[in-house]
Amino acid sequence: MKKSIIILAVLLIGGMLVFGYLNRTPQYHVDYSGDKEWYEGAKDSYPAGAEVTLYFDMIATDTNYTFLLDDEPIQVDHENGKFVIRFIMPEHDVTLSCRTRNTMLYEP
Repeated sequence: MKKSIIILAVLLIGGMLVFGYLNRTPQYHVDYSGDKEWYEGAKDSYPAGAEVTLYFDMIATDTNYTFLLDDEPIQVDHENGKFVIRFIMPEHDVTLSCRTRNTMLYEP
């Protein structure tokens, strides 16, 4: 009796693990261009269709910031002195980058 309960428990747990593995949602990687620590709330990967929300608080008043997702500019919002970056994770790996330009320098 005791042996059959143990076997049943092992089969049940094994079945749940296999079912969970087979039904997992594929995750896609985000490359933060080496600056992951700049993005509050950043994870390495997300499932397709997930709304990704990141906070960027390295804001200097003499700098223009442009955020790019796969080399395309994306719109950002401002909340509590931080940039808020939102996008829907596509069904492929992406690269998020931030380009900066110092506005105090003379440009002819």
